[in-house]
Amino acid sequence: MELSKRPATYAMPSYSLTGDLLGFLRCGLQYRYTRIGQLPSSRPVQMWFGQFIHGVLEESFRRFDLARRQGRWELPPWPEPVLEEILTLIKDRLAAQNLFAWSEELERLGDRRATAAVNELGPELFPIIRRAEVRLNGARPLPKEQIPVDCRFREADRYEMVGIVDVISHVELSDPRLQGNRFVQAIQSALPTALPEKFEVIVDYKGRRRPQCTRASDGPNYWDIYGWQLQTYGHLRSRHEDSLPVVAGALLFLNELVPTRSDLKQLRREAREGTTDVAPEPGSETERLLTKWREKDEPLLLPFEFRFARTIRVTPIDEESIVKALSEFDAVVARIETCRGRELQDAKVLSTWEKNPTDESTCTACDARTFCPSCKLETTPILPGIRS
Repeated sequence: MELSKRPATYAMPSYSLTGDLLGFLRCGLQYRYTRIGQLPSSRPVQMWFGQFIHGVLEESFRRFDLARRQGRWELPPWPEPVLEEILTLIKDRLAAQNLFAWSEELERLGDRRATAAVNELGPELFPIIRRAEVRLNGARPLPKEQIPVDCRFREADRYEMVGIVDVISHVELSDPRLQGNRFVQAIQSALPTALPEKFEVIVDYKGRRRPQCTRASDGPNYWDIYGWQLQTYGHLRSRHEDSLPVVAGALLFLNELVPTRSDLKQLRREAREGTTDVAPEPGSETERLLTKWREKDEPLLLPFEFRFARTIRVTPIDEESIVKALSEFDAVVARIETCRGRELQDAKVLSTWEKNPTDESTCTACDARTFCPSCKLETTPILPGIRS
């Protein structure tokens, strides 16, 4: 009598739109240590910032939505005690995960940015939110033809794409409560064609300032990468049965709501050099205030209309742009698979993974900079944790 045996486990590799795509394109070596190796950062400032503001916005929308379902339209701005309660709640949740602000100054900055996100963005954003924190996934053929033969180490022929959308907005242009809504106006201005009566927009929060619009000489810039992310989100969301036409994706750069001194200094330099796509209009009040401001002064809070324009970036989503984004995602997956295959073959990390020494901010926050052969911030490579 012959007994059947259990078939071999089929493991389909999974790649996240943010943790893998963005992480690898920032720096392959850093991605290898933090994502694949799961080595925690010694200074997880950005992690606390991002999760804190995400959490505050999600909890604030939850309270607004609960009141809306009960027939009350209670949009921000909200009283200080209400916001203090929300801020404390989210800090306690993060503390339970052992995530804290790096200093009291950074915590105060996080409080100011979270408060501005709720009180200034909330009245525009909350009325059009349909769902928050939506998980998306799908499968695609593994691009083996782009992986060298000696680096192919998997038997799988497909890979999974996964991502979590911060917000899916549901817009009805005939809704009188949306007349004058800045988000709707920004979407209408960015799209070249007429919009359907009802549609969806993918919204993704970014806990950083607005990137420059300069073109990298040897690869994609942040606008390219973020665009691929939104296009892929739109593709995966359109496959859901309950979805409306997904016409655009919107990025919200939340640091622009409350800029620091260094943010203002960089904005002034970018406006002078023409390396930003949103600069003060010549002769405007915003330009006058920014020109008059001195670095020794307290950080300047520019007019909200200008800060909102710096915060939002709308990208149209259509079939042609989706196809291009998916092919770019395939190419990044092939590069990651190639690096992993080379490491398995050579049993080395530093020489087998791509690096990105051109992005100084990425290198500054990287623990591997002390021994990375491509990082120029350290004059002498040393082991982690050892300082002269």
